[in-house]
Amino acid sequence: SMTPERIQRLSLFRVRPFFEAIDVAKKDFERWCVSEASIAQSSSSVSSSGSVTTQLDSNWQYTSPLKVGDEVEADLGGAFFAAKVSQVVGNTYNVVFFDGDRSDGLSRDQVKLLTPPKTSDEIDTTGLTPKEIKRLKKKMEKKQ
Repeated sequence: SMTPERIQRLSLFRVRPFFEAIDVAKKDFERWCVSEASIAQSSSSVSSSGSVTTQLDSNWQYTSPLKVGDEVEADLGGAFFAAKVSQVVGNTYNVVFFDGDRSDGLSRDQVKLLTPPKTSDEIDTTGLTPKEIKRLKKKMEKKQ
């Protein structure tokens, strides 16, 4: 028959493997975190010309910073639809969907950036006319 002492003894044998499995999972998670941190640190490298080049994070669509006007896909009831960021409020984003509907207070994981952000080598030409872009390119060529 099962006495309280026997129940206690059996439960100890069952619990130990469970906690050992948790310890193994924790160690695997720590190794994964360290490897991800080293990848993030090595994503910026110095090229032979001395300029810093930046590689995009593999998950850039959900991790890159967003700004007003960015074209995104935003979560609307479990599905993602085309939208534009209309306002950034701290760590939340307000968006306007393609049909004019609005959604406020979305977290970063609910907003997917559609176009990759510019790397440090590229120049943001948003809002410039073709003539201004041409002048800027000539100016940059002269500096090199």
